[in-house]
Amino acid sequence: MPREAAEEECQKSIMPFRANFLLLWAAIVWPGEFVLSETGLPVKSKGEIEFYFDSASFRAAQGQVLQEFYYQIPFEQLEFRPAGAGFEAEFKTGVTLSDSAGQVLLRDEWTQPLAAAQREEIAGRSLPNQFELTLSPGRYFISLAVSDSHSGKQGIAESWFRARAIPENGLALSDLQAASSIAVDTSQSKFSKNGLKVVPHASAEFSPSQPLFYFYFEIYNLAPADSYEVHYSMKNAHGEVLRSLPAKMARAQASSSVEVGGIHAANLPDSIAFLAIAVRGRRAGERAAIEKAFRIRASAAAWREHLPDIELEQMTEAEFKLHLEQAQYLLSDDDKSMLKALEVGAQKSFVGRLWRQLDPQPETPANEFREEYYKRVRYAEEKFSSGFSPGWKSDRGRIAIKFGAPNEVERYPAKTTARPYEVWTYYREGRKQFIFADIEGFGKYVLIYSSDERELTRPDWKMIIDAR
Repeated sequence: MPREAAEEECQKSIMPFRANFLLLWAAIVWPGEFVLSETGLPVKSKGEIEFYFDSASFRAAQGQVLQEFYYQIPFEQLEFRPAGAGFEAEFKTGVTLSDSAGQVLLRDEWTQPLAAAQREEIAGRSLPNQFELTLSPGRYFISLAVSDSHSGKQGIAESWFRARAIPENGLALSDLQAASSIAVDTSQSKFSKNGLKVVPHASAEFSPSQPLFYFYFEIYNLAPADSYEVHYSMKNAHGEVLRSLPAKMARAQASSSVEVGGIHAANLPDSIAFLAIAVRGRRAGERAAIEKAFRIRASAAAWREHLPDIELEQMTEAEFKLHLEQAQYLLSDDDKSMLKALEVGAQKSFVGRLWRQLDPQPETPANEFREEYYKRVRYAEEKFSSGFSPGWKSDRGRIAIKFGAPNEVERYPAKTTARPYEVWTYYREGRKQFIFADIEGFGKYVLIYSSDERELTRPDWKMIIDAR
């Protein structure tokens, strides 16, 4: 049978399985190439405690597989009792692992306490959890039981899974991990991987409250100094492309690499969908592909409430890039790191939600906070722009954007014994003071002292001004 016909027959045999969700397959990512890998949706527990359970395969040493397992426990499923000034709960996790012949390989259990300062902290919160096992490639059966120490309620999730063999030679990929957030990690928590904190999203269910599909995967056996392409697309159960991201180009710095990103699940119908990823090494010409199933749960009306506003939607990519740069003073380092991994549509959604969260009067059409913020940006542009940089990028511009125009400005011109400098004083929300100096003598004032702990404080600022 010709190769094309064989692939067509293979497609036909797979589609009924995919449509019925009995077995989910990754398929046809590159023209003329057909790659199969077993994957599926997270398992939902049975019993009085409901939770989701998922897993992913990564490469370990000596041909072994590092199998990670993810589960998340809703706080409101547990019984919190008064304790001290707050509330406490406790649950026990029990794991039983068997091989394909039914032989028990592992039994383990552990207990975990939880605390909440107020009752209001319990509703709507979930605790992400993760553990890992190093296994030989193969098929296994796992049972995960979660029981509440106070109420005795229990939930059990059981599933067959495959610890997927990852070749030692030729381009290869780990499984895709769905995540609720990804950020640079300095804490070395249980979610730490390759310098990142990857918090699992065990249900792989996306809705207005969790609209961004963050993902993590690893690339193995890259050729030294080879560049590679990564292609992303969302597909429905019939293999039709719903949404795609621009291809990413990168150069291999080592034999393995880490890829993270995010894609917005908004405006897609309630369904089961698939994130398909394909990687090609440009020099060696090798190809590999993986896929992850996830659920979309929301009505179109609910999604619209969480989409970026019309102004953001109508911005060109260049206009939005400037908008995002000017909004940087509102972002944490984790936010900035996360935004870099997102495609433009997801970035707009992130920023849109940020503006809505900061809106002091959400019941009105205007966003007063955003209007005031960009009024300050325009003020910084008018007052502090120079040949060195736009006004909003300067130190004086940044302070004016963050704190508004100062209540008092003292200007000290250059002297033979001192450089020119300015002292800004604010009396709103407590007295704050900022000192800027033209150190190089070209009109570029830089911050050398601040009484605000979030900004630069130089105890030797008087010595910096001293020109002797």
